[in-house]
Amino acid sequence: MIRDRGKMKWQGFFMSEHTELLKKIPAEYEKVKKPELDEQELEEIQIITMESLNYTLTIKMTIWVDGSTKTFKGIVDKIDHINMCIHLETNNLKILKFHIDEVISVERV
Repeated sequence: MIRDRGKMKWQGFFMSEHTELLKKIPAEYEKVKKPELDEQELEEIQIITMESLNYTLTIKMTIWVDGSTKTFKGIVDKIDHINMCIHLETNNLKILKFHIDEVISVERV
């Protein structure tokens, strides 16, 4: 049986632009639409965030950024109403800054 190089033999026919586009295709399919939050969910996010700020309670905050979600644990350090940002202090004393519109869920830990 003859063993050929499989996909490698076709690499010479692809231009660099083609290979870059082929690498981006799986990333496009993995993107998630931003969920629409109703008034009750927004109010719950506000209540839990304020409890964390006032009583230094640890929360788990899920953020939607450019088609993907990320989850962070920490205590709300500050809420900036002018810039519409939440400052979250993580367990390793790092302060992360999120825009309020990026927050899709908040849970008590």
